Amino acid sequence: MKQEKKQEKQDNLSELVRFIVEKGGDATMIPAKDIVTAEWVRQKCFYGCNGFGRRFSCPPYTPTPAETRKVLKEYKIAILIKFLGDVGETTPERLVSREMTSYVQGVMFDLEKMAFSAGFYKAFAYTGHQCGLCTHCTAKDDGAELTDCLNRRKMRPSMEAAGIDVYATCASVGWDLEILSCTKVDGGSVLDSPMTTVMLLLIE
Repeated sequence: MKQEKKQEKQDNLSELVRFIVEKGGDATMIPAKDIVTAEWVRQKCFYGCNGFGRRFSCPPYTPTPAETRKVLKEYKIAILIKFLGDVGETTPERLVSREMTSYVQGVMFDLEKMAFSAGFYKAFAYTGHQCGLCTHCTAKDDGAELTDCLNRRKMRPSMEAAGIDVYATCASVGWDLEILSCTKVDGGSVLDSPMTTVMLLLIE
């Protein structure tokens, strides 16, 4: 019976990975202890990203690196996921298309639901990009609190928003991420190479 349960669990994990591949991504299992958190990651959000405070999926509304570390200690394995390129049309004003943001966030929401239904009741997703579920995020409003989010059922933080070092975590499974560079053009910038979107599903 124990062996059958173990095989069932493995089959369910394989199905989750297969779902990602069918959606055009790549996925691999990773021990939760190999997920790297760092305080500097959140500092980058504070000082290097214009999304700070403008989405409930971004700091200061998201878990701190210390809080994330505590959560990770409650898990043994996770699935690391990446998508290469963009599924939509980008513009100089927008390096990542709204279609891409919507696509990967939808995939992660569905993946988390699949994992939960398969018996991984602790499943929790970290998605990619700033949340794009609402045209206007009420995080921008005066006195906003996380409970004001209109899509809390679906909204999840990105890995970096929760203090996870995406580069170091990917390196632990042999995924080498290159730093993206941009070229300035009329109206904004364009990426010099395809973007990689990285996400994470905590399993147990």
